[in-house]
Amino acid sequence: MEYLKDTTIYKLLFAQKKLVSAVRSDFVDVDITHENYISLHFIYENPGITQAELAELNTKDRNVIVKTVDRLEKNGWVKRVRSMDDRRAFTLFITDSGEEIIHRYWDKLVQRQKEALSVLTEEEQRILDTLLEKVLG
Repeated sequence: MEYLKDTTIYKLLFAQKKLVSAVRSDFVDVDITHENYISLHFIYENPGITQAELAELNTKDRNVIVKTVDRLEKNGWVKRVRSMDDRRAFTLFITDSGEEIIHRYWDKLVQRQKEALSVLTEEEQRILDTLLEKVLG
């Protein structure tokens, strides 16, 4: 049996924890978590997305996404619009202030990625990206 710290799953989880910690510090000056930012960004990229679709993109339970959207809407970053196709569903749109948050923090996220991957060559970064895509399937 190998040591836990030698397993790929441990290394991936620890790398994620390290990156999330760094990103969390970038969001300190605004009332948003990195997970809420991800949801906000998905809404930005997919105007009119439903809460169910957002839950699927986030691989989160629908109830969790409802709470996330509640927070985003409360902060004025997202608006819910009743779906024309299904009156029980809501579609989501980013507001101007939500778009400001996206643009304000995108460069910081890109910079964090560059810092984290700076120990790899460009070719190794491409390989890592390809391998992660393959694992995520």
